[in-house]
Amino acid sequence: MPGHYDTATLMDIDFIHTTNEEFLNKTVYPCLAHEEKCFIVTANPEFVIETRDHPDFKEVVQHSDYVLGDGIGIINASRLMGNPLPERISGIGVMYRMLSHAAENGYRVFFLGAEEETSRQAVENAKKKFPGLNIVGRHHGFFDMRDASIPRYVHSTQPDIVLVALGMQRQETWILDHLSKFDKGVFMGVGGSFDVLAGKAKRAPKIWIRLQMEWLYRLIKDPKRIRRVMKVAEFMLLHIPVIGRILKFFGIYKKKPR
Repeated sequence: MPGHYDTATLMDIDFIHTTNEEFLNKTVYPCLAHEEKCFIVTANPEFVIETRDHPDFKEVVQHSDYVLGDGIGIINASRLMGNPLPERISGIGVMYRMLSHAAENGYRVFFLGAEEETSRQAVENAKKKFPGLNIVGRHHGFFDMRDASIPRYVHSTQPDIVLVALGMQRQETWILDHLSKFDKGVFMGVGGSFDVLAGKAKRAPKIWIRLQMEWLYRLIKDPKRIRRVMKVAEFMLLHIPVIGRILKFFGIYKKKPR
């Protein structure tokens, strides 16, 4: 498999030391060119807290091939721990670059997940945004995880890229459960990225992202995200060495076995 990286470990999750460009050129594009198979996870602080609270989910993530630091909280935590990751790698950014590369090189793409109308619109917009893109199939995300017809359908289209938007935990679990059925393909959970591609949700303006304030922009747009912000705050507190040790001492955070 292309691409070997050093890692920074945060709460038992190994994040790879790389940049957007290096990851795409050293791993994703060669994987596609050589018809190899890989499972990519993009993780933010809320995601990592979720792996702590759900050991089965942590095991799924630990079986992926690459975990990318998608969130400035991940980058800042790695700095606090003395093993800094070079930059944030956003899942939607990687998805867009893969779709552009697929359109230029004739790779086959499958969209799995989101609501039916969102799925349809995301595919339609992707074809407009990336002329020549070969989307060989799509399916909404409202199905029973045990439904064997879904992986059979995806497999029948012989995709090179499978983008899975089933939400945190569910998308990663689906990928790991069915990865062995495929001989090739880049598989990645993309969360709410289909909503953005479909025009239902908007990314933060670039200035907010550059100022590391994307989380605040999202909170202003959707105050219900306050629970997610609290998860990020919890994650950061655990990675401030002195505070983290105090929390662990009083049993507020107990490291669970791998």
